[in-house]
Amino acid sequence: MIFITGGQAQGKTEFAYSFFQDKDIAAADGRCSGYGEALEAELILHLECYVLRLMQEGTDPAVFAGELIEKNGGAVVVADEIGCGIVPADAFAREYREKDGRVCQKIAAFSDEVYRVICGLGSRIK
Repeated sequence: MIFITGGQAQGKTEFAYSFFQDKDIAAADGRCSGYGEALEAELILHLECYVLRLMQEGTDPAVFAGELIEKNGGAVVVADEIGCGIVPADAFAREYREKDGRVCQKIAAFSDEVYRVICGLGSRIK
């Protein structure tokens, strides 16, 4: 697994696609794709959106992260960093931020490579 993280609009998606060298691949997008698609896709975008949707449905996103690792351990996974800003006043938003951070830690720990992308430049941190 390869995990790519960074701030919003920093070039993570383009950086992720560079691992596939113009190959036509199956990608799952957490903003709109189903959970099953993420378990089969070569590229998973917006992991943080999967986490939010699962929480809104009352499901523990850590379970999804475990399934992702178990069933799709060769994927490239992309997630926005959401825990670096001001602590939200809303309790659900604080819980989301916490759980998203835990899911990203789990994915990063399993991954063979981890990158942080800023201004379109990827720095390997693992």
